[in-house]
Amino acid sequence: MFLVKYSGEARLSTLVDLFFAYINRAWRSSLFSNAFYLMLNTITTSLLGFVFWNIMARFFPPAEVGIGSALIAASGLIGSLANLGLGVGLVRFIPQVKDKAGSLINTSFTLVGCITLGGSLVYLLGLGHWSPALGFVGKSIWLAGCFVVFSIATALSALIDQSIIAGRAAGYVFWKNTLACLLKLPLPVFAFAFLAGFGIFTGTGVAVLAGNILAWYFFLPSIYKGYRPRPAWDKELLAQVLPYSSANYLANLLNGAPSFIYPLMVLNTLGPENSAYFYVAWMMNGVLSVIPSGLASSLFAEGSHDQQRLVRDGRRALGIALLLSVPAVIAMIVLSRWFLHFFGPGYAEKGTGVIRFLALAVIPQCVNQLYITVNQVKKRVFLIICQTLSLAVLSLGLGDLMLEIFGLNGIGIAYFLAHLVVAIVVAVPLWRALHESGKEISH
Repeated sequence: MFLVKYSGEARLSTLVDLFFAYINRAWRSSLFSNAFYLMLNTITTSLLGFVFWNIMARFFPPAEVGIGSALIAASGLIGSLANLGLGVGLVRFIPQVKDKAGSLINTSFTLVGCITLGGSLVYLLGLGHWSPALGFVGKSIWLAGCFVVFSIATALSALIDQSIIAGRAAGYVFWKNTLACLLKLPLPVFAFAFLAGFGIFTGTGVAVLAGNILAWYFFLPSIYKGYRPRPAWDKELLAQVLPYSSANYLANLLNGAPSFIYPLMVLNTLGPENSAYFYVAWMMNGVLSVIPSGLASSLFAEGSHDQQRLVRDGRRALGIALLLSVPAVIAMIVLSRWFLHFFGPGYAEKGTGVIRFLALAVIPQCVNQLYITVNQVKKRVFLIICQTLSLAVLSLGLGDLMLEIFGLNGIGIAYFLAHLVVAIVVAVPLWRALHESGKEISH
């Protein structure tokens, strides 16, 4: 009996040792350590975003929260339009240009900043047509100026994150964005409350700008030796990166379209209050999206540095993404109403249905995100555009239709169905790509 008991304890001890040895090896792998920081970044910023919007919901009426969220969405849309896919281009080409990384980064910042400036001005001039509820911004030179500055800061923030990811130092992304999220918590209430809904946007913009400054002068110089933030224009580097980036620009724009258009769609169809209810639900669901996006971003950086590891690491990334997503989705479906009650009864009543459908979409999103990443490393931009175009057309087309039929819940249904249909289509090609020989990977 003693020998049997001792043998069982020994086997258990061996299994525990093997488990921690596996965790230790995984942590030393740059794929999983960077994925961990990217997930931690999204989880932390989402939780702090939860706190932020809870504070906004308590200090501002729903209509003002809707105005603030719509301005943030509009600013993000402009930044996404101005990005030109250069964030993806930085991750893919920085390993190739090596000593010229700083010049490529600054040239990208300069180009995106100029395009965002022009895009913000165009948006402000047309506010009366595409977003009448925000027309007051264009009537004040100060409000318009703030909108332009914070739109540029938002666009460059995303590019800074990609520059850090390209250097496989995702921990800095976490610290940069955590600082910004902590800083923005008190600003709208204590510094910009007199601006009402625009104060929510202003507090967010100031915080983003502070995070950018930290990264420019501390984080990026620690990754890229000799880096200094300055305007730059390197035509030779742009000639290498822009063709690839332009295709990914279109793909990123299509892939991110629901994030920016859905809030404006709800605002114009159902009004500011429902826009606030939807935005909070969308923000909360971002906690789940961290799983596929974090693993995909880390896989992209690793594959760009060493393409022979794409097949092996891709299988592992997909398996872990699905393994983590299923219980997380179930938890969100069960607890969503309870979470939304922190914002108020209106948010729980109107937002519970939509967030449950948004949560379900994360499972097929794992497949879709990994297939995009594999094709990014292989430079198969045509397949990326086809996939993201299908997602955008289905998400927005079904969203517009179902918003009229099912109200706010229709957006969630449309988003889930779009991802499910596309995941079914790409599942077989993804399976083949993750089981082919590493020698077949294009250089």
